[in-house]
Formats: sequence, C-alpha cells, structure tokens
Amino acid sequence: MKKACIMLAVLAAATMALAQVSAKYKDWPKSPEAYFLTPAERAEWSSVANDQDAEKFIGAYYAKRGGDRFKDEIARRIAAADSQFKLRRQRGAESARGHLLVTLGGPSRVSTTRPQDASGGATGDSGLNTRPDAGSGFGSSAPGAAVQTWMYAKDKFDPSWGIGELAARINVDASRGTDELQNPDPVNHAIAIVAEKSIVTPGATAVASGSAGAATAPAGAPPGATATPSTGSRAAAPVRPAVPPAASGAPAAPAAAAPVPSVPATAAIPPATRALLEGIARDKKDSGSFWGGPFRSIPGDPFYAVELSVPADKAPASTAKFAGLVTSESGQDVATFWDDATLTDVKSGNRTEKIYERSVVLPPGSYRGTFALVGPEGSTTLASGTSTFQLHAKTGDFEVSPLILASTLTPLTKRPAPTDPFVFGMEKPIRVDPKGNRLFARDESLWYFYTVTNPKTAAGAAAAPAPAAGAPTAAAAGAPAAPAADAAKPRIMARIGVLREGQPAFAPFSGPAELQPLGADYYGTGSEIPLTSFEPGYYTFSLNVRDLNAPRESAAFKGVDRKEEFVVLKPDGSMPEHRAAAPAKPAPKAPPKKPTS
Repeated sequence: MKKACIMLAVLAAATMALAQVSAKYKDWPKSPEAYFLTPAERAEWSSVANDQDAEKFIGAYYAKRGGDRFKDEIARRIAAADSQFKLRRQRGAESARGHLLVTLGGPSRVSTTRPQDASGGATGDSGLNTRPDAGSGFGSSAPGAAVQTWMYAKDKFDPSWGIGELAARINVDASRGTDELQNPDPVNHAIAIVAEKSIVTPGATAVASGSAGAATAPAGAPPGATATPSTGSRAAAPVRPAVPPAASGAPAAPAAAAPVPSVPATAAIPPATRALLEGIARDKKDSGSFWGGPFRSIPGDPFYAVELSVPADKAPASTAKFAGLVTSESGQDVATFWDDATLTDVKSGNRTEKIYERSVVLPPGSYRGTFALVGPEGSTTLASGTSTFQLHAKTGDFEVSPLILASTLTPLTKRPAPTDPFVFGMEKPIRVDPKGNRLFARDESLWYFYTVTNPKTAAGAAAAPAPAAGAPTAAAAGAPAAPAADAAKPRIMARIGVLREGQPAFAPFSGPAELQPLGADYYGTGSEIPLTSFEPGYYTFSLNVRDLNAPRESAAFKGVDRKEEFVVLKPDGSMPEHRAAAPAKPAPKAPPKKPTS
C-alpha cells in the first residue's frame, strides 16, 4: 500500500510539473522529432517543469546526437515522410511507414502484395487493374489493402548492434486511410537499439542561444553518420546528414550538381579477362542476366546504366570483379573498367539474385560496350552482356528513356550523385532496379517506369518553374501537390499492352500519364500491375508514349515505342513451359495460271 502511494505521489508530481509546460512543448515527446528518445530520457522528461527546462532538454537531446547535423537530417526525413505517407486522418511522419523512415532511414528494398479484388483482378497503388480499365498513374493511391514489406539488409546497420536483416511488414489500407505495423516486436527492438546508438556524445548539453532548436554539439563531438540504401556503407551513428531541409512550405534549393567527368575511365584489365570480354563481344552471347540503357542526369548529361545479376548460389563467396570494355564505332578502345563489385541481394519468389549496378559516363557518341561480372581471378564469367548504344548530346528534342520493369521502387534518404544508376529525382529520390533476369513471381507486382524529356507545353501557357522535388516513392499515399493554375502542363498519352507468347493477354489500354517532375523539362512516370491473375508464362510488355502538344506531323505526336520481355514463374519458382504452338495452316494453293495465247 505504501509503495502504491509513493508511485501515485511521483505521478502526481510529474503531472504538476508538466502542467507548467506550455502547449508548444507539452506533447513534444510524442512528436516525430522525439522518435530517438531512450527510456532514460523519457523518464528525465517527466521532471521538466517549464518551457525553459523543455528548451534545455530538447537542445541537449540534439547535442548528444551530433547537433545541427543530426537535427537537419531528421527534419529532412520528417518532411519526406509527411509528403510521401500522408493519410486521411494522420500526418505522414506519424504513420507506421513514416516512423520507419525517420528512425531507420530508407529501406534496402520494398515489396508489395495485395489480395485480389472482388472481380478477380488485383489493383496496384496506381489503381491500374490487371484488366487495364484504370488510368496510368505513378504514386497515387488505390482502394483496398496491401501489405508492404520494407527490407533492411544486414549491412544497413553496424554488425556490432546485433540487428541483422530486418523485415518490417505494414498493412496499408488506402480506403480506410490507415497503415499498421504487423510485426512490431522486432521492429521496435531495432528502433530502440538505433535510438541508443544515436547518442554519440552522452554528456553534451544545449548551447545557450535563446532557442532549443539552435543547439549544437560541443567541440570535438563526433558527427552522426550511418549507412544509406544507395551506398550500403556503415559508420558509428544512425543518421547521415544530407542537404539542409527546406524552409516550411518551400522547396529546398537544389545543390550544385557535381561535374560529370569528361574523360572516360581507363583501368588495366588482366589479359585473360580482356580475352574473355572480346570473346563475348564476338559471339554476342549474354550469360547470366544483363540489362543496360542510356539515361540522362538531372542536368541533362547522358550516361549508360548497367545491371548484371547472377543467382545467389553461383555468386563467389569473396568479392566479384566488374570488367568492362567500351569501343568506338571504329573498334578503338574508349573506356575500360576493372573494379571490385559489391553484390546486393534481390528476391523473386523463392529465388535470390545477386546484382551489381554501374553507370558508364562517356561523351556523346556511338559505342559498343561489353560488361561482365567475373570471379576474383578474372577468368570465370558469372554474368555478362554486350550491346551497341548511343549517347546523345543535350537537345530540346522530345525523348523517352528505356522502359524499366521492376518489382520494387525504393525510397532513398540520401541525395544522389547526378549519374547514380537507376536513381531518379534529387530531393525525394527513388531507385528503380530493373529486373535484369526478367523473372517475376505471381505474388509480386510488376512496376513499369520511364522518363520523358522536353515534352511540349500547351501554346500560350506560362512556363512552369523548374521543380526541385524528385518523383515520389512507390509507397506514397498522398497525391502530389497540384501545379499552379498558370503553369504549363505537358500532355503525355501512354498506351500499354501485354502479349503472352505473341497473343494479347488483355486489351491494350490508353490513358494520360501522370508525370512527376524530376527536373527542368524532365519527368518520370510509371505504375504498378499486380501479377496475381497472370498465369505462368512468357510475356512482352509494350509501351507507346505520345506528346499530344507536339505538332501532329512530328514523331513525338505519333509516339515513341518501347518494349520489354518478362516471365511469370510457376508457384514453386520454376520456369514455365512454353505454350504449344498452334498447328500451322497449310499455305493456300496458288491459282492455276491462265493459258497464254
């Protein structure tokens, strides 16, 4: 009884103390800024008696974690979560996905599964049905529930922390405006560890400045730094600062773009490896999985992005090597590559692939490139590919990038370099990893993605300002902000179709593409098609992109065609059989020749 009375007295004292704290700080411990509070710090907060104490506490909270560097990065993550995961009745940063993004950063990859709808199809985040009877939208919300799995690779966190690989499963129901974490125990355990490790200077206190938000770490305090999904690197604390966040309600100013190298790379390739590459180029035979295509950076400079993948059971235990040989039209060496290749896991059903991605930056021109993943000794081919490609100088012409088919679109928390492979956007970047092996499981979704450069704007419309924000993440639940009424609007029409071994899998569908700004006159768009209703088989995805504001006689108005092959695997993950070929019809007999007189 006496113990209970003491507890009640302590609780009453804490309540009285907090009663002196204004509304400005009263609920601060529940805010996204306070997600890194440890249990000891929460207990300490209970003794906060007034606004001055609250300001000192919050200042020390940031100072212990690296000061302004930590604060700026957390503000950036909160802004991204508010934008990407806003729900009907909840702030984006306070959602389950927002909590994950703020505390653990961007995931290594994201996958989405959803039940079939009542009519037998399945809808994606864009509302695009497997019987395409809806629009082509990237990042808009769809009715019904879906389960997103945010995978954090084991190298995302310092190994000494003991977190390992982490899978966070979130049930997202756009119709109800909710998202709920389905496996809170391991996720909350990881967040608690990250919160403890966020403290890099335990004894730091706030710097007196008249504002809790101006606190900085004392001299000599180690800065916060951690892994980011685009690099996989690690360091001592859970947050890596990127760019200063935008002022409230205003887009962040874009950082100056790093200069694109003008001199091609050269590296000494071992003779045995060079002979291997020359043989691949001569035989024109790919092994393993290879995907390559030309893209543009935000400033508009061209580069060639490469992905090589190999089944996990065939990957070397040690680091593989990336070898590349690029020649001109005349056969002269232009660039050579010989680098260590750190491989990343990607799953398709019960298959696991190891992938390596690389950008090849060259001046505009026509090239022949041969690329390979090889064993450490340089003579064993793990995956390879060869292609002829062109890099065009920046012009004002209408362009459509290669079509990317992927199973996940991954949000990133780090501002990318201008030529990072398969990364789109700067302020809210996403990574769109192509399925180089073209293999999809039926419980996956097929995301198609492409970019459009220099679309025409309606005659007489005001020029749209160059946007600073990148494309939203695949998990974005809120619609993008509406453009200004007088902004010039591109009008892009997309027609998609899917063939199964040459026969229509469903009727082609045409609809306006919902473009998301990536840069000046540069847009990204795409959508999701769940594959639950697709039978195992061999498919071709076709895309035609038309600029409706272009002159009617122009190639842009008539449309640019893109297509990619893909395979839907059997439920056990094995390859499907080809359909039996229809019996060939006998050739019609030629009519008898008329006798000549």
